[in-house]
Amino acid sequence: MVFTQRSHTMSKRKIVPFIFSASIIFSSIAFSEDATIPLGKNEAAIAPEKEDLLQKQIEWLQAESAPDVSISTRHQTPIEKAPGIVTVVTAGEIKNAGYRNFVEILRAVPGFELLKEGGNGNEVCAMRGIQSSNKVRLMLNGHMVNDPFTGSSFGRFDDFPVDNIKRVEIIRGPGSALYGENAFTGVINIITFDAKDVDGVRVSGGYGSFDTEDESIVFGKTYGDVDISGMVRYKHSDGFDGTIESDLVTQMDKGVAPFGLPPASQAPGAVQDWRQEYDMNLKTVYKDFYVEGLYINKNQGIFTSPQYALTDESDWEFNYVFGEFGYKKTFEEKLTVKPRLYYDQFDTKLDTQSLPDSVHLPLDTNRDGKIDGVYTYPDGFIGIGNIQEKIAGTEIPVDYELFDGNIATIGFEYRVVNQTNPRFSSNFHPLTLAPLGEIQNQTDTYNFQQDATRRILSFYLQDTWDVSDTLSLTMGVRHDGYSDFGTAISPRTGVTWKFMENAALKVLYGSAFRPPSFVEMYTTNQPAILGNTGLDPEVIKTYEVGLHYRFNKHVTSSVNYFYNDITDLIVLRGVPDNSGALLYQNYGDAHVQGVEMETKVDICKNNYIFMNYSFQNPEDNHGNDMPFVTQHKGNFGVNAQYWKYVNTNLSTFVSGTRSREISDSRDDLPAYALLNLSVIGKEFFKTMEIQGSVYNLLDKDYSDPAPTSIPGDFPRPGRTFWVGLKYQF
Repeated sequence: MVFTQRSHTMSKRKIVPFIFSASIIFSSIAFSEDATIPLGKNEAAIAPEKEDLLQKQIEWLQAESAPDVSISTRHQTPIEKAPGIVTVVTAGEIKNAGYRNFVEILRAVPGFELLKEGGNGNEVCAMRGIQSSNKVRLMLNGHMVNDPFTGSSFGRFDDFPVDNIKRVEIIRGPGSALYGENAFTGVINIITFDAKDVDGVRVSGGYGSFDTEDESIVFGKTYGDVDISGMVRYKHSDGFDGTIESDLVTQMDKGVAPFGLPPASQAPGAVQDWRQEYDMNLKTVYKDFYVEGLYINKNQGIFTSPQYALTDESDWEFNYVFGEFGYKKTFEEKLTVKPRLYYDQFDTKLDTQSLPDSVHLPLDTNRDGKIDGVYTYPDGFIGIGNIQEKIAGTEIPVDYELFDGNIATIGFEYRVVNQTNPRFSSNFHPLTLAPLGEIQNQTDTYNFQQDATRRILSFYLQDTWDVSDTLSLTMGVRHDGYSDFGTAISPRTGVTWKFMENAALKVLYGSAFRPPSFVEMYTTNQPAILGNTGLDPEVIKTYEVGLHYRFNKHVTSSVNYFYNDITDLIVLRGVPDNSGALLYQNYGDAHVQGVEMETKVDICKNNYIFMNYSFQNPEDNHGNDMPFVTQHKGNFGVNAQYWKYVNTNLSTFVSGTRSREISDSRDDLPAYALLNLSVIGKEFFKTMEIQGSVYNLLDKDYSDPAPTSIPGDFPRPGRTFWVGLKYQF
């Protein structure tokens, strides 16, 4: 491993600055609508009670299997008519499966994968064959929470607590026609509990592997015309301590060995995946007005480091707060207005030891491929960056029922995004990498980011029309104007046709965009990564056909085909002057097609079977497989409440092989399967519930893809456990 005074080797995958940085077969065994069970002598007398119980079960099935959703049109629409491929995960399903945080829910959704980003420790998602940490728009009760610095939301929300989640609505496919920026490969809306859902106080806590403790209080109450609901939560975990056998510094040590210098690598050694988080959420509703706020404070280790080296002195801190004030009023049952004002603030401090204590940096000052010098850093290679983003905005959407079955939506949104107070300190010179002996303030001379302002003015129009009892048409378009790179126009069209009593067909087209993040545009004074203010947004065009069929009141299935055409992908590429630096550029296109299948069998309340399978074939414009994602994945699960006091959930996640970058000669990552078990004991003592869960029950050894400096890839946890207690007052 050789370094020049102006460059050093980095993975092209890095998204942070240099120093921070079987389904359908169940249809044939469906529980027939016409099936009857004869009553015996003793049963005849209580038949009316059984009929009443049966009716309640049917009502429950209908409510669970065909919910209304708002994510696809911004107003309530039956999911079978919604102009999008929509998945809904309910609070009951979340609890039964034993999910510990928000991001775990996504693993069970068709098209989603989870990947460990070793350079920063975040659990990020890949969506329909494309790494999508900054290509999925995440919302909390309709409020976007993506960070403008990186464009992603997963750094702050991967650990978001599930105890306050009422349901999660997910669009698989573009959503920019309604939502604008970052609604590229998908849109997710986390919906929290209202006052009437809780009607009291729920206290929960638990303990699990890696000394993980998690406590929360969820509350909700109505006082006259005022509804108050919210959540407070604390979590701490020492984190997974998997072993890295060899890292970047292992290779550097070999390069400096002829100089008689001792090795500095901490490999073999444990990754740093510790977490500590405080969350607070409060929502108050008074008649037609509401106020909502969220605060997250999160400190974490960074697994390896941005240079993929084991270190033990990094601490990344994220603070996020938003406040929103809104109003919703319907006039004469035809006109609905929903204006809102909001403010967001993201504060980030990246205290990063990129290379460990006493590390020796080999240099090639003559650029002849030979080491001719060494820099040594007694305290390691340290950079400390601070950055703040502030967002202020307003939105005014209006729904108007033009005539029966036709709703027109028109909206206006204005946002101002400020990147302010960038500060940077280091114990090395930012351009030459020369050791400075101590940490020095570089803010006035070699700051890592620029002050920046982005103004966004948006207009959108949508019309949803029930042409007949069986045919619905949705058309929409959105125009977004950005002060720092230009405009984007996002159209959509959707047709849903209930061509049979229990079958619906969806034909959909949509376009979306992802604006370049501040990291991609304004990174500066780095020897390895440079921002590019001339970037264009990434653009995707998606064509989808979906078929949904309800075999009877117990069994539903769906199959979807999609084709994504992506242009102007933003990637890191070498600059023409051959300095070794990498520049964010619009480089290359991608094409992804795939099939998603789902089946759910609702036997009776809390007794169900679910399964899904996803096939995706992502390729670049040269026909090469896109890296790090699988072509095949699936989920299978059974939930059984065979006794009113006990609920058991057994689920399996299966992933096929995953490809690597073209320059990586290693074999593809092998396929693997994870088996999880969760058991709930309830109603045995008032409102108390006890839950015990075991994850990766069979202790499967598997990894997530890493650059070649980590030959064994990023290790993932083996068998782990969680025990929790919950009580409702």
